[in-house]
Amino acid sequence: MTHTITHPVNTVDNTPAHCHDCHTMPTCNQAQHMHSHTEPVPGFVETERYVDYFCADCLPNDCPDETTSPLDWEETDSPCHCSVCGIPLIHSLTSDGVRYVREAIAERAGCCRELWPAVWADVLPPDPYFDRFDICEAYYLYARVYGEYETTGRLHNMQFTPGLSLRTSDEPETALTENGQAIYYALVSKREGAVR
Repeated sequence: MTHTITHPVNTVDNTPAHCHDCHTMPTCNQAQHMHSHTEPVPGFVETERYVDYFCADCLPNDCPDETTSPLDWEETDSPCHCSVCGIPLIHSLTSDGVRYVREAIAERAGCCRELWPAVWADVLPPDPYFDRFDICEAYYLYARVYGEYETTGRLHNMQFTPGLSLRTSDEPETALTENGQAIYYALVSKREGAVR
């Protein structure tokens, strides 16, 4: 017997403002849980019949115990939400997952703008502080990734020479210090604000 949970219909009153213009809002399972005050809950991954993530309340009755395991032991490449109700689940992120969250928040992408900064605050870089070297490195990587060649030229005129990791990697977490990462993601966020 499959167990089905019905959820209230999404409305302007029970969903965050950033969901209202989304074309999937009428049928979106996550919308009602995308507020910053939503707390993540323990979840499970079912690997055979559903190949999906569930919170404890939505876990189908027909999931065999041997194919279901707690998600809190898992590391994933992006945040997991219950596939039925959309509530965020407690788990760890891989280094790719950390980068995915940081980029999505900086780019104000998708439906993460209220919830993910609250749920994943511990993986976000700290507030940037002034350090000339970190600033130059962050601007160099940003200019290379986003094709802003004038910035690269200005850095060259300042006789800035990027280190090996900065020349060979486009990943802020690999190429930059923590402070450099914070500066880089602030630049991405500023760029996205200007584009919109």
